[in-house]
Amino acid sequence: MKLERLMKSEELQHHNSNQTITDICLDSRLVKNGNLFFLLERNTQLQEKHLKQAINNGAAGIIAPKEFIFDSSVIDIPIIKVNSIRKTLSEVSSKFYPKQPSNILAITGTNGKTSVTKLTEEIWQLMGVKSSSIGTLGNSASKTSSILTTPDPISLHKQVNALASEGFHNLVIEASSHGLSQLRMDSLEIAGAALTSFSRDHLDYHSSMDSYFNAKKRLFTHLLHPKGTAVVNLIDLPLRYHNFINSIRAENLITIGNNNASISILDINRGDNNNIQLQLNCYGKKINVTTPFIAPFQAINSIIAGCMATINTDILIPEAFAVIEKLSDVRGRLECVAKLKDNNIYIDYAHTPDAMKSVLGAIRIITKNRLIIVFGAGGDRDTGKRSIMSDIADKYADLIIITDDNPRFEDPNLIRGQLMKQSRKYIEIANREEAISYGISELSSEDNLLICGKGHEEYIIYGKEKIVSSDHSIVEQTIKRAK
Repeated sequence: MKLERLMKSEELQHHNSNQTITDICLDSRLVKNGNLFFLLERNTQLQEKHLKQAINNGAAGIIAPKEFIFDSSVIDIPIIKVNSIRKTLSEVSSKFYPKQPSNILAITGTNGKTSVTKLTEEIWQLMGVKSSSIGTLGNSASKTSSILTTPDPISLHKQVNALASEGFHNLVIEASSHGLSQLRMDSLEIAGAALTSFSRDHLDYHSSMDSYFNAKKRLFTHLLHPKGTAVVNLIDLPLRYHNFINSIRAENLITIGNNNASISILDINRGDNNNIQLQLNCYGKKINVTTPFIAPFQAINSIIAGCMATINTDILIPEAFAVIEKLSDVRGRLECVAKLKDNNIYIDYAHTPDAMKSVLGAIRIITKNRLIIVFGAGGDRDTGKRSIMSDIADKYADLIIITDDNPRFEDPNLIRGQLMKQSRKYIEIANREEAISYGISELSSEDNLLICGKGHEEYIIYGKEKIVSSDHSIVEQTIKRAK
């Protein structure tokens, strides 16, 4: 593709606009002959290193931030400076990979993104709608994994383009606050958006709760199509943020709440198998919804998914709600991975105070004897939430096993020390496999075990090293050895 088709004419002044671009690239190590390289690095020393590497690997052109300084006399390829390199990256990615499914939905929220994304896709599939999803659990159509919840623009548009080419008209994508603030989704045609919840997280990246919320708000105020549909869960949104719905630019708004919402939850009951049953007021009509889930937050996630599944399809809300009872557990999201006589073992991704409280609260209600939890805290992340998470564990659990959870470049001993309390409830076992095995060995009659923090992940990060580690596999192997 010619450079002139990718960039604006004013950006190409004094440059060869007829230059052929073979692909676009973010990583200077991966640049190949004819690639257009985007220099996102802000560190001036590293900028020079990445620039040289990209040129040596055959870059045909460089896109750089407007403040980038270089010696033009020693560089014989175009270096194009732009006002917003991330915005330009999204725009160029969409031009290089131009095809998109006609119905793209996006899900954001502190907790529940993955669940609502996968449940929306499953409702579509149960109702015969060809669909796919992209998010934390990867690309469901290509069965590929993902490093980021919301992929970088090049990877995202490449995947979206491939899905459209393969005849997928319906796609649901997880939209993280990082992805939204870094404009990764800015050139997608988004027909529907959902806000699942909002609570403390990522304060290591966002300067404040308001900054964190504003990143998520962009999906509804800047990216969602004006004729699109917004679904907002008011139950798990702090009251001080409720007025944000007035700034949503979508033509259609569905709110889920306790009073005066489009869909109000009138009552929550439990069935014979501890599954949640909801009585709803749906646009003035009472509807009963049976879910297969044990936690109220899971049931609410399924309601959000049901609403999303109706966007730009022939599915009606009551029809979507009717298939909710057929839904499956989402991998690593309050997933019951083993039943041992009268014990259940659950794996959940919860790594925020609000998520831990919801998960522990739900399991506490259905646990007749002891509730055991295994959890840790990620390194190089919001350290302020650690003591809060420990307090929540102390409130709900009877035995608390503190272990490692992606320490990254922090000292894992210090992280565990911040989670420990002077209490007989607490035990510290650094090795995650040993901690989980110990938790299983401690199960007695009518106890339940919750393994928190890593969910679907199949690795644990120590510094630069990524070690293979799967909570699912550890549980499976421990049970096999015990037989």
